[in-house]
Amino acid sequence: MPKLGAINVAGKSGALYKFIAYSLDTTFKEHRPAVCVVTRRHQVPATGSFKHHPIAIDQTDDLRQFLACNPGPRPSCGANCICVHAEKDETARMAICNDLRKQ
Repeated sequence: MPKLGAINVAGKSGALYKFIAYSLDTTFKEHRPAVCVVTRRHQVPATGSFKHHPIAIDQTDDLRQFLACNPGPRPSCGANCICVHAEKDETARMAICNDLRKQ
């Protein structure tokens, strides 16, 4: 699963969370609990950098099953990327999701 890059996402609290970006069609092969932000990723022509526009924020205890079982955003809504912040603790994952959703 090739990484597209890393991004920092700020929550309402001001905390920064580091996410690793992957193509939405990535198949994850390892068990990994994580916070996931499904985004529309596009390149900014003037700078060559990439911007992410969040479409959905959620958490999972097993990233391998997240996209397969999540009937949420698909490419039809512009989603083309999944950004992953690994976090083992479910309470912490829920707190991060809530912080990011308040933005």
